[in-house]
Amino acid sequence: MTHSTQAQAAVSPSPFENISGIIRGFWESRALAIAAELELADQLAEGPLGVDVLAERTKTHSPSLFRLMRALESIGVFTQVSPRVFANTPSSALLRRNVPGSQWAFVRAILSTGQGQYDSWGEMLHCVQTGKTGLQKIYGGASTWEFFNGRPEVWVIFNEAMRSASAMISPAVAAAYDWKKFPVIADIGGGIGSQLVAILDAHPSVRGILFDQPAVVAGAIPHDRLQRVGGDFFKSVPAGAAAYTMRWIIHDWADQEAFVILGGIRKAMKPESRLVLIEEIIPETPELTWAKWLDLHMLAVAGGRERTTAEYKELYANAGFDLEQIIPTRAGSSLIIGRPRA
Repeated sequence: MTHSTQAQAAVSPSPFENISGIIRGFWESRALAIAAELELADQLAEGPLGVDVLAERTKTHSPSLFRLMRALESIGVFTQVSPRVFANTPSSALLRRNVPGSQWAFVRAILSTGQGQYDSWGEMLHCVQTGKTGLQKIYGGASTWEFFNGRPEVWVIFNEAMRSASAMISPAVAAAYDWKKFPVIADIGGGIGSQLVAILDAHPSVRGILFDQPAVVAGAIPHDRLQRVGGDFFKSVPAGAAAYTMRWIIHDWADQEAFVILGGIRKAMKPESRLVLIEEIIPETPELTWAKWLDLHMLAVAGGRERTTAEYKELYANAGFDLEQIIPTRAGSSLIIGRPRA
């Protein structure tokens, strides 16, 4: 055994510590959610405050709030600068609502009750037994989107969460590929255009078509080279673009629906056009990856899935594409590039 492997063995957790750590992770995530719901980081934006003041402002029980913040301090969220007086840390500062890189909405969307996603994980046994979502078991309805459509306050937080995630991924995707070779790029299911605008800003010769539901594109980011088109990608998409992109869309859907979506894009494409999906890829090896856990999240909430390279190759082939290239980005997601099969 080398010195490095000896050192690794010495610090590796025991099986008991491994399981205990996983249990504690659940507690940590719920404590983080409560901190976000109470907007504690925003209360501390101007500097340290005593826990009694924080409790008065947040209408909480001071001794219990102290216990929450003391526990969060132990994992780097908040710091106690003097007895019972707390300040933000770099981590807790990301729980502020309106700062660059804010994770407040992302934490709320995933970890707070009543937002649909945390609740769905409580039904994971049902998901594994049936292949159906926990969201549908709890709330009914035919799809995740029906759940959001009936709850505008939840939809607002979900959209904020997606925008905060976009802040990191959009520039990484724009920088990862030679987009300027495509005169017109159609972003299918592109939301308000965060990703497409990042590409257009990085490549001044490119024009864009933003395609999503009419109510969504109505609120798109203004851009002089962006055309808004409303519609339903299960029915048809704009024809003739040089490239078609979809970011975090196909993973929302099982294979049957994904074939329909990609088949519609295939019909709209020119022979020289390219399809670029922006998704996570699950490795075939056993290491810990975000994609494997996001895949379970898709099972619980949306009924979709993350996929391996081989599964994307099969998905593409069944929809009339050849998998041409996969390009990783510095943000973790990959560009999965397909060309129409002749």
